This record gives sequence, structure tokens and C-alpha cells, in this order.
Amino acid sequence: MKKLVTLCISLSWLSANAVIDGEQPQGRLIELHSCEVYAGACMVSSQSELGGRNTLQVWDISGGTWQGVRLAGLRVAVLESSSENLAVPEARADQAIVYLPESANAEQRGALLAWVKSRDSQLSMSEIQTWVVAISPPSSTDEIRFQVGAYASLRAAVLSDCHNRVCGESLWYEPSTPTSLFTVALNQDSRVSEPLIKLTWNDFGKRSVFVARFGVTEAAKNQYVQSWDWCGPTRLVF
Repeated sequence: MKKLVTLCISLSWLSANAVIDGEQPQGRLIELHSCEVYAGACMVSSQSELGGRNTLQVWDISGGTWQGVRLAGLRVAVLESSSENLAVPEARADQAIVYLPESANAEQRGALLAWVKSRDSQLSMSEIQTWVVAISPPSSTDEIRFQVGAYASLRAAVLSDCHNRVCGESLWYEPSTPTSLFTVALNQDSRVSEPLIKLTWNDFGKRSVFVARFGVTEAAKNQYVQSWDWCGPTRLVF
């Protein structure tokens, strides 16, 4: 496990919009798991086999290009289902749905699909289907909300006053793809209903959400930031 660090740096959501055209995509990632990612050993052990078989990612791209196509201001979501715990490194999804934004043109959708595949080599080996839907932008205040068409939604919150941690609990997993910085949020309510893979997944009350920044700096890779930087008085990172 990487050493926990506290970074007093200012990386507001708005500052990420100042991106030079031609850079690789950057922005923020919300990643929901069906198992707790921050918990005690007993809880993690109990969920290691039967839990964690579903994930939902929402990529909110603030700038950059892929295959020569500008992606700034677009969002793409990925729902994965597996017989394995997808929080474990190298776990492979059996089925995946990629939700492409209806606000994008055909060229942008093609570039987005290629980009998410490049982020996850295991995804390229999965059975992939696509929807074109409206994807609402994740909020950037104390509470995160987003909606992926009629198929998925999430409401997550900062770990208010850090009271959701007790002695003996710790971080067990990391985001499934490389990020610059990440922290953990509390899933207050999530709902997934996906007919293409016959999946209904409703959850709440778990520390099962990663909130991350990607593409910001090559120097920091999957660097865990304690929730004090989010739930404390400064809220400098997220």
C-alpha cells in the first residue's frame, strides 16, 4: 500500500479547464465499486469473493485530445460486470457497457471509445456494447451527483468531519486505471439498471467511491490523498 500523504496544493476543478490543445485528456474520474474500498480487514475479506463484481466509471474530461480529436467538455461512462472482484488488480470484466455522450459528434464518440479502451487493457478483451445517452456533469461541491441516461445514477458525499473512519480500517484498493491523485467518498445512493447485461445494482452506505484526477501530472501516479484534504476546512485538492 502506498504511503498516505497530505498534499496542500490547489487543484480546483476550474483550473483544469486551462488545457493546451494537443495534450492528452485530463480531468476527473468518479469510480463506483460494489465493494468497500476503505474498510476493516474482516469487511474486506467478507466481500472479496461475492462483492466487487460491478464497477461504474464516469470520466469528466476538462481538456485534451485523442487521435487528433478534441475531447474537452465531454463525458463518457463505463459499466463493467464480472465473475471476479473488479477492485482487484488484473481482474477482467466479462461484459462492459460504454455510455457515449449524445452531445458529442460521431468522430468524438469514436475517439472516446478508443480512449477508454486504451485506459484499461482488460476492457479491450471484454464483450463491449454501447449506448448514446445524456451524461450529466458530476458536481464539485460537498456532494457529487451524476446521471447516465436512464441507466445509472450516483449520489456520493465527502467523509464529513472524517467520522466515517475508525481504528483498524484502511485503504485496500486503488482506482482501476492510473490517476494522478485520488481519495475515497461515501456512496449515499447508487442505482444501476442495465437491460443489455440484465444487471440491477442498487447500493448505499459504503465507502466504495473513488474520486480522482487523471492526466494532471506524470510525477504523481495513483497517489492517495487523505480525506482531510476534502472534508477539512481547506478542501484544496478536490
